[in-house]
Amino acid sequence: MDMPTPDNIALTHGLPFERDIEESEEELDAPDEIDPVGFWEAKQRDLLTSVLDYNLKSLTDLVRTGKVDLSPNYQRRNRWNSIRKSELIESFLMNVPIPNVFLNEDAYGHYSVIDGKQRLTAISEYLQGNFRLRGLKVFSEANGLSFKELPVTLQTILETRANLRAVIILRQSDPDIKYQVFRRLNTGGMRLNPQEIRNSAWPGELNDMILEESTSPEFHALLGIRDRNRSAIYREMRDAEFVLRYLSFRTNWATFSGGMGRKLDSYMGEQHKISSTEVEHLRAEFRGAIRRARAAFGENAFQRWSPEKQTWRKQVLAALFDAEIFALSEFAEEDLLIHQAEILEGVKNLFSDKEFRGVVDAATNTPAYFRARIQIMRDMIARTIG
Repeated sequence: MDMPTPDNIALTHGLPFERDIEESEEELDAPDEIDPVGFWEAKQRDLLTSVLDYNLKSLTDLVRTGKVDLSPNYQRRNRWNSIRKSELIESFLMNVPIPNVFLNEDAYGHYSVIDGKQRLTAISEYLQGNFRLRGLKVFSEANGLSFKELPVTLQTILETRANLRAVIILRQSDPDIKYQVFRRLNTGGMRLNPQEIRNSAWPGELNDMILEESTSPEFHALLGIRDRNRSAIYREMRDAEFVLRYLSFRTNWATFSGGMGRKLDSYMGEQHKISSTEVEHLRAEFRGAIRRARAAFGENAFQRWSPEKQTWRKQVLAALFDAEIFALSEFAEEDLLIHQAEILEGVKNLFSDKEFRGVVDAATNTPAYFRARIQIMRDMIARTIG
C-alpha cells in the first residue's frame, strides 16, 4: 500500500522534496498567447535542421570531448537516479525505440542540449564506467555490472548497434522561430518548463547572470531555501524565473498589459545580447532589490500571512514576490529596516483585506491584478514609513 504524501511534499524518482512554492509550474508562468499564422508564414523558412543517427559510442565521445555540452546549470537541475539510468541502458539492449534528442548548434561542431540531457548523461556515464546497473528486470544478470564488466557481446551492442537520433537546430536558424520550436520539442518523460526553454533559446552573459544570481546564498536565504536537493523552487528553476520577473518588470510594471509568459520571453529575446557592462548594471539593480526586500520583510519575504491560523505560510507566493519586490523600489533600505516590524504588521493586515486577497489569490497573471497588488503594497509601506 502506498504511503500518503503530504501536500507540501513531492516525489521525484522516489526522493522527497519540499513544495516550497505555492503555484504549480503551469500557474506560475502560463503563456496565454496563440501563435499567429502570419508569424509562421514569415518565419517557417528560417528554421534549419539536420537529423543524424549516432551510435552510443559516438555520442559518448561527443560528450567526453565537450562537443556536446550537457551544462549542469544550463537546464534541468534534478537528475535521474541510477535505477532510471539503468532502465534506459536496458532499453537499448532490448532494442526498444528511444525518443529523439534535440540539440542546438552553438558553433560549428559544438552543440548544447535542448531536450534529452538526462538520456545523454546516462549513456555517457555508463559507457565511461561511472555507475553499475541496478534494478533491471529483463537483463537481470547484468545487475551490479559496469560497462567493462558486461559480456563482450552486450558491450558491442551498446557501443555500435544501439543508436539514438539527434535533431539539430542549426545556428543559422532565426532566433524567434528557434524559441517557438524549443517550446514544442518536449518529447521525453520530463517536460521542459518555460524557464528551461529560455535558457536553451537565449544563452549568453545575461542568462548566465540570471542563473548565478538565482542561486546566490542571499537570494536563496530570502526564498527560504535551505537544502537545494529538497527545494521545488530550485529544482524547477523558479528562483531563476523570479530573477527574470524582476528584470522584465522593474521599470514598467505599471504599464503591464497582459501575457506574463510572453513578457518574460520577449525580454530575453530582446536583451540577451546586451553588453557586459549592462549585464553588471542589471546584476547590481537586482542585488539592491533583494537587500530592500530583506530589510523590509526579513525571513517572511514573499510569504502569505494566514489570519485564520495567525501564522506565516512558509511557501513562497509568486504574486507576493511581485507585490513586494516592485513596491519597494522607491524606498531606502535604511528606512525599510527601521520600520520592518510595522511593515510586517501592515502585510498581516493586508491579508485581512478582501481586495488585496483577491488580487493575490485568483488569476494572478491578470494585468489589472498584477498592477493592483503592487500599488496596494506600495501605498501601505508609504503610510507605514510616513
